[in-house]
Amino acid sequence: MSIRRSLALAGAAALASSLVLAGAQGAMAVGTTGSPTAAAPAEKAGHQALDLSVRGVPGTFFAGGDAREFTYRIDNSTKTDFVAYPMLKFKNKAGSLAAKDLKLEYQLPAGLPGGGTWKTAVVAPGGGDGDDSAVLMFLGGVTDGGNAADDALLYVAQGKTLDIKVRASFTKDAPLGKAGVVPVVFSADANDDHDNGHFSCDGIKGAGFTIKAGGGNPSPTPTPTKTGKPTPTPTHTATSSASPTASPTATATATSTPTTAPTTPTTAPTTPATGTASPSASPSDSGSPTAPVPSGDSSSDAPQPIDFPVQNPTVTPPAITPGGVSKAKTSAAAADKSLATTGGGDHTTAIAATGGAVLVAGVGTLVVLRRRKAGQQG
Repeated sequence: MSIRRSLALAGAAALASSLVLAGAQGAMAVGTTGSPTAAAPAEKAGHQALDLSVRGVPGTFFAGGDAREFTYRIDNSTKTDFVAYPMLKFKNKAGSLAAKDLKLEYQLPAGLPGGGTWKTAVVAPGGGDGDDSAVLMFLGGVTDGGNAADDALLYVAQGKTLDIKVRASFTKDAPLGKAGVVPVVFSADANDDHDNGHFSCDGIKGAGFTIKAGGGNPSPTPTPTKTGKPTPTPTHTATSSASPTASPTATATATSTPTTAPTTPTTAPTTPATGTASPSASPSDSGSPTAPVPSGDSSSDAPQPIDFPVQNPTVTPPAITPGGVSKAKTSAAAADKSLATTGGGDHTTAIAATGGAVLVAGVGTLVVLRRRKAGQQG
């Protein structure tokens, strides 16, 4: 085989490889930016509700202890775009948990308005405190009139998943025992102006936990400081005054007296030393403020089921306005664009670079062949 034919075959192979890589790049781009409904399983074709779940809920919270974090997920596996107000319902088995017993914060994904920063959740407008003997918390802002703000409405396109970080803590007076958290949304079809929305509350996808004592402010802390008074200190002065009693006339008794005299002060200070040491050790035995405030109890962090009923919310539903839907769509589009420009293409960028390099190599080979052929003909 001649050298010219070998070079021609190599150039053709390089060009073909570049076309294959370019095709793969285009297919990947279509797969990521095109409509995700084509990849949706056939069995979900009739599914017309958002899938809700909470993930990573710790099995234990401590009354008065540190906040603990988990994730609230909204998954749209339908063929419909949704707008939704996110909420979480907290309830204990006795039905005695109130809003004053709970502090809740949330963090929307980066790219959304206010995303990436922790914000304080509020009781859901329309009667969220005491709903179903529970506390319905609203993960969004409210207006001056106490209604859900348009900015709190989230747009969840078909095939998309939205994760909201949450951290919860309970006051030292919170009721102890079994409790649970359940994901809730008030959602509507984003493309249907006549859909006024409906509540969804998935108790099965909720998670149970136990509120335990141990995170409060212990009062016995100042008590040990009052008891450790070193009263036996004057004993040293008494023994030191006794030591000069060795008269020069009795040499034998003088040598015996100092040997017995130092033994007395040696044992005397040990009494107050143990007296001060025992109160300082007692706080750790009775419950030091640092011991019962673990931010995580790894032995009991396994998710627990909710063994009591949690009903759909009965509060006054928030309004979904056309302005709110428009804002939600715009915010979601901006977030997707930000994600695409900042980090949405490590693998596709590598493929594009490789394909471009191979294409350049193939074109260069063909140019060399044409010049050599022209030189031979000339």
